[in-house]
Amino acid sequence: MKEIIRVNNPRRADVRFQDGALPHLKGVKSYQILRCNRKHPQLADDIGWTYNHAAALTWAYGYFFCEYLSNPVDEHETPGHTLLTKSRDGAHWEKPIVIFPEVEVPTWQYKGPRSELLKDPHLTCAHQRMGFYHAKNGVLLALAFYGLVHDRRMSAPCDGWGVGRAVRQILPDGSPAENIYFLLYNEPAGYTEENTGVFASFRTSQDADFIAACEELLDNGAAMRQMYEEQRFDKKLFPNPAGEALSFYTVSENEMLGMYKKGLVAVSSDQGKTWSDVERQGTICTATGKVWGQKTSDGRYTLMYNPTTDGQHRWPIAAVVGDDGHYFDGMAAITGDMSPQRYGGLDKNLGPQYMRGIAECNQQSPDGDVWLAYSNNKEDMWISRIPVPLTSVGAPGGELRCEPGELPADWGVYAPIWAPVEAEENTLVLHDRDPYDQARTEMVIAPALKGTICFTLEIESLGAEGSITFEVQDDTGRTPIRLVFRPDGMLYVRGDGRTDPWIPYKNGASIPVEIVFDSASARYIVKALGKEKNCGFSAAVEELTRFRLMTKEKIPHLSTVDDCGKWGTKNQILPGAEDPVDETVVRLSNVTWSVSK
Repeated sequence: MKEIIRVNNPRRADVRFQDGALPHLKGVKSYQILRCNRKHPQLADDIGWTYNHAAALTWAYGYFFCEYLSNPVDEHETPGHTLLTKSRDGAHWEKPIVIFPEVEVPTWQYKGPRSELLKDPHLTCAHQRMGFYHAKNGVLLALAFYGLVHDRRMSAPCDGWGVGRAVRQILPDGSPAENIYFLLYNEPAGYTEENTGVFASFRTSQDADFIAACEELLDNGAAMRQMYEEQRFDKKLFPNPAGEALSFYTVSENEMLGMYKKGLVAVSSDQGKTWSDVERQGTICTATGKVWGQKTSDGRYTLMYNPTTDGQHRWPIAAVVGDDGHYFDGMAAITGDMSPQRYGGLDKNLGPQYMRGIAECNQQSPDGDVWLAYSNNKEDMWISRIPVPLTSVGAPGGELRCEPGELPADWGVYAPIWAPVEAEENTLVLHDRDPYDQARTEMVIAPALKGTICFTLEIESLGAEGSITFEVQDDTGRTPIRLVFRPDGMLYVRGDGRTDPWIPYKNGASIPVEIVFDSASARYIVKALGKEKNCGFSAAVEELTRFRLMTKEKIPHLSTVDDCGKWGTKNQILPGAEDPVDETVVRLSNVTWSVSK
C-alpha cells in the first residue's frame, strides 16, 4: 500500500457518543435545511417524502444552492426525484422545489441484468454524486442521474445500468431554466439519444452559452470523474476503475488528490484528465460514508468524514487539517448530538453523513469559510458553516458580543428549523418547539484548570419538554459542572455525581449566574439569585475546554449504537414527531469568561 495521505489520529472517535468524544471545532454553526414531515408536508417540502439524502452544494449569484435526492420511504426505491433549495445566508432556506422530476422511460433497449423484472415503461430513481458545475462563462449547471431499480435488493440506481445524466441551467435569479436535457446518455446500458426520448440532448438547445458550459464540463476530467459509479461501464469516459463519491483538491500544478469512500485515494498529475488506480489509505478510518476534502481559504487543507468503521452509525462528522494536502492531524468534531430517526425506512443509516462542500471547480462563497451540507438519518438536510482557520482551541477570556441578526463568529450554534437561535444586541435567543431536538450554543475556550464563567439568563417560556441546561465540559465530553432550570420552577445543580434542587426561579426574571471552578480541588462554586453553593465535580477531568447552553437536558430517544436504521418500516414513526410542542424561549446575555492553567 502506497501512503499518499496520512492521518495522525492517536485518539480514535468513540462511536458510543455522537460527537465521538472528540474535541469540538470552534465556532461551527449548523442549520437545518429541511425537517421532513409526512403528516404536515406543508411544513417541509409540500411533498412529505421521508427519505432525503445525498446533498450537493454550491454558491453562485449571491445564493447558496443545495440539491438533494428524495424518495417516499426507502433508499433506492421508485419513484424518486431531485430537489433544489437556495439561501442568501446559509441559515434560512427557501422551500425546496423539484428540479429533476421522476419520469418513466422505455426499457426495451435495456442491456443490463434481470431485464425481465423491469416494467415498460419504468419509473426512474434519482442518484448523483455531483450536483453543480459553474462554467467559466458564468452559466451554472445543475445535474442529476436517472437510474433504474427493478428490485432494490438486486439493483441500484448507481450500479452502472441507468438511463443517463440530466442537466438543467440555474438562472442568475436563482430559478431553474424551463428545459431539462440529457448531458450524457448511458449507452452501455442501451440508452442513446435516438431511442430514449424523455429529454433531448443538450446540444439541441438554442442557448449557445448553455451548450458551451456543458461542453466545458465534459472536458473537465476532475468534475467528470465524480460521475464514475452511475456510468462505470463507459470506457471512453472511464478507462480505469475509480471509487465511490469522489471529492478532490489541487496540491500543485502537477498533483491533484481524489478521496473516495472507504479511505480510497487516487492521484492525477494532469489536473484531473487521467487518474491513478485507487489505493486504500489505512490511516483514514472510515467506512461507507463519504469523505470530503478541500483546500481552505488560509492555504491549508481539510478532510471531513465519519471517523468510524461502523457504517450503520455514521457519527460524528469530524475534520482533520494539514498544511501540505498529504499529512493531517488535529481531529475534531463538527457535529454533536443530533435528532433521532423519526421515520423508519430501508437502509436509512443513522447520523449526519454524506457530506459535500463546494467543489473547487465551482465558485466559492465570499466569506472564506468552509460550508458543508449533509443529511441526518437520511431524512433531514443540514448545513454547517465552519470558520477558517479550523481549530479546536479557544481563547482564555472573552465575552459575548453580537449585533442584531448576526450570530457571533466564535460561538458554535446548533439550530434546527423548529429550534432556531437568533442574535439580539449582545444576546443569543434560543427557541425550541421540537419534540425530538433542541437549540444549542457553545463556546470553545482555552484548556483551563481554573476559571470564572459569568452569564445572565432570562427564561421567557419553558415548554413541558424544555429544561434549560448549562454545562462545562472537557474535550471528551466529561461534564463536571451542570445547572438545569426545569419546568417545576427549580434550578437544579449537579455536584458530587448527584443532581439536586437548589433554588426556585421565575420565568421572565433576569437570572445572573457566576461559576468559579478549580480542577485541582475538583470543585466549583455557583452563585445565582443571591445564593451560593459549593459543589464537587461530577466527573474526573484535567482541563475544561468548552461551555454550552441547551434547551433540553437531553434529546429524547437519542440514537445509540444499539439502534439500527437498516430494516425500518413505513409505519415506524416516533410518537408526536410530526407536530411542534409548546415553545421554550431563553435569552443568554452578559457572558464573560476568564480561564487559566
